[in-house]
Amino acid sequence: MDPKALVEAALFVADRPLAPAELAQALGLPEPAVLRALAALAEDLEARDRGLELGQEGGGYVLRVKAELAERVRVFAPHQDLSEQTLRTLALIVAKAPVAQAEVVRIRGQRAYGHIKELIARGFVRAEDHGPTKILHVTEDLLRYFGVGTLEELRRALEAPPAAALD
Repeated sequence: MDPKALVEAALFVADRPLAPAELAQALGLPEPAVLRALAALAEDLEARDRGLELGQEGGGYVLRVKAELAERVRVFAPHQDLSEQTLRTLALIVAKAPVAQAEVVRIRGQRAYGHIKELIARGFVRAEDHGPTKILHVTEDLLRYFGVGTLEELRRALEAPPAAALD
């Protein structure tokens, strides 16, 4: 089996970035072979007539739609985007995490309950019971989604405004 085909297939089915060492172990290939396969795959995907690209996120590799094509094909992935209102709630959670759900609702309004429920369902936020409210935390899935390793990196990357600006 061609190592490049194996690596491409693994990246296609993965729901997160995959590191070369992880690919090597799971596919039974030496890591140098995986690195060569990644380089060859990246070169193949650079062609103008290809719709995907090889990207690096959070220490691993992902296959993703080329930026110039993303808007045209977005209709085929309607549940992959968050609404502007949900993104605003997420930005507040990122800026203040860990944060009480009651505080998020106080700032964002009653609709924030629905936003929080969606963010939990997507695996971006984790809620832990804390008396009459819940404490909201960002998850590793959210960090991977944005291609960062820590909450601080995410805050810097998003240049989160102060919570007062989110009112």
